[in-house]
Amino acid sequence: MSEHIYISKFLPDGTTILLTGGGRQFIEHIGEDAAREVVAGVLTGRNIRDQTEPLTRRRISQVTGGLVAMFAHAKSQIPDLEAHLSELALKQLESNSPLKRTAKWPAQWVIGLTEKGYQNVLRSSPPNRKAYIDSFEAAITAAAQKCRDDLGDLRMTLGFVKGPDGRVVELDWNGISRLTTAIGCATLTLRGSEKSMYGKLFERLVLGSILSILGYKRVNPRGNTANSMVFWLGDASGNRECDATVIHKPGKVARFDIGFIGSGNPEISKDKLSRYEGEIKRGTKDYSSKTFIIVDRLPASAKTQKAAEKIGAIIVQMSMQYWPRALAKHLSEWFDSDYELSHLDDAHIEKYLRARLNDVPITEFLINVDVDESNIEDFSED
Repeated sequence: MSEHIYISKFLPDGTTILLTGGGRQFIEHIGEDAAREVVAGVLTGRNIRDQTEPLTRRRISQVTGGLVAMFAHAKSQIPDLEAHLSELALKQLESNSPLKRTAKWPAQWVIGLTEKGYQNVLRSSPPNRKAYIDSFEAAITAAAQKCRDDLGDLRMTLGFVKGPDGRVVELDWNGISRLTTAIGCATLTLRGSEKSMYGKLFERLVLGSILSILGYKRVNPRGNTANSMVFWLGDASGNRECDATVIHKPGKVARFDIGFIGSGNPEISKDKLSRYEGEIKRGTKDYSSKTFIIVDRLPASAKTQKAAEKIGAIIVQMSMQYWPRALAKHLSEWFDSDYELSHLDDAHIEKYLRARLNDVPITEFLINVDVDESNIEDFSED
């Protein structure tokens, strides 16, 4: 086989977007309405994991379909694909140039590995690569034979149309075993990536959405000259980057940090509190600033709350139903202002939030946000 053939080149372009790419592209691919529904759920106190699970299942299903298409296209061009698949994958992974995950992950999956498995089994010990491939091939052969003995000589037809000619390819049990192995590894990888990827994307979507609903306009801080009723996402002023900055009026600023942090991680919440300053500089002016930290849930212990009170920060829990109203009330006190949201009762608040959310251009909050920057780990039940 030619060493220039990469198995990942047979993966459809639409599938590669689900593996990496800009956050805006990713949301557009899974559907802006679906993403907006997740944001609406979080704004009304629902758990982010429950809200993103349908997106995870959709993503896995779409990537699974892409893998089927990858096998179909590869098989149509390489009739004896099964005999060369591991060789192609290993050559791709041993490339001297750095591989993006769109090239690396499919190659790992077809030889039964996730990212962490590849690091532990192959990358850390190159001499073990041949031994691993030999062991993998033996396992696939044994599994295929067992399926053939138990279930009969089943064949999977992968039909697709390319150009004016209809082409049909088939996988026997050897090919089916390789395809299902790749799908299983893809599922583990995608499940593992969900926490960091969705956290990164939806933290910005949720924060940008609630600030927009409260009446603030998103601006680019580099070119902004407005000094009232504006916000921007991401700010490197002070000791650390915060997730958002609001200028309510000249001299009055709020800074925000948001994280889907559960009660099992109290130290993370306290760490956030130690990193903010009460004053930030914008040009030659000093702005009086208050920190608002938005977390999923606080632990039963009062230590984090006391740490917040010590530096004058406000903590808002997203696990509380209609937490945006609580945030609006805190902001009202800090800015000596008023928000319609702070006066709504429970019977009307969800309808209000959803109606206002429909007018929020959520994809704009993901400009320059890259899914590929997320830290990826294997799926674990944590």
